Amino acid sequence: MPLRIYTKCLGVIFLAGMMASCQLFRSEGASWQVNKRLYRQADVSETSVRISLHDQKAWLLDGMGRTILKTNISTGVTGHETPTGELKVLEKLEKKKSNRYGRYVEEETGKVVVAKSWLHKGSPPEGTVYDGIAMPYWMRLTWWGVGMHVGEFPKHTRCSFGCIRVFRDAQPWIYRKTQVGTPVTVVSRSLVVEMDEPLGWGGFKF
Repeated sequence: MPLRIYTKCLGVIFLAGMMASCQLFRSEGASWQVNKRLYRQADVSETSVRISLHDQKAWLLDGMGRTILKTNISTGVTGHETPTGELKVLEKLEKKKSNRYGRYVEEETGKVVVAKSWLHKGSPPEGTVYDGIAMPYWMRLTWWGVGMHVGEFPKHTRCSFGCIRVFRDAQPWIYRKTQVGTPVTVVSRSLVVEMDEPLGWGGFKF
């Protein structure tokens, strides 16, 4: 085989191998990433979650401690800080509405009368009903109202009242690979260097 053709064949084989390797990973912009192969293999009874308040990031780990998913998150603002420590999933609900944060809407029309019920003093306005803020794919972490769930937020911004908000597309992936009792470790320090080493991600960066 002529050298030029042989070299071209090697290049095609190398490129195909690289593309196949990259297919193990699914990147959703810079917001969240998942190693699809490790995710499929992960045993839900062995997974764990690590969260850094400093980085505003969360990592889902398999039983060997390898990162199978990582995502940006948003935690509690000053005065409503997300608790740190060794927590665990206490409850899971795909559909959940807050019984503390919501709004008052007209019972017949659904028109919003009070947008922030928690700032309202006194009895609910006449003819209204309470409508809690939706918190899909709820994973309770404390019995006083802190959990991990789908929520809207600007990246790298703390904007919750203590809960851990996760991107709408990422949280269902975490939800499916956790169960009641799954360990969730929340720390104040940075975990980026520790968690983003080649272990688990194989050196692939997006």
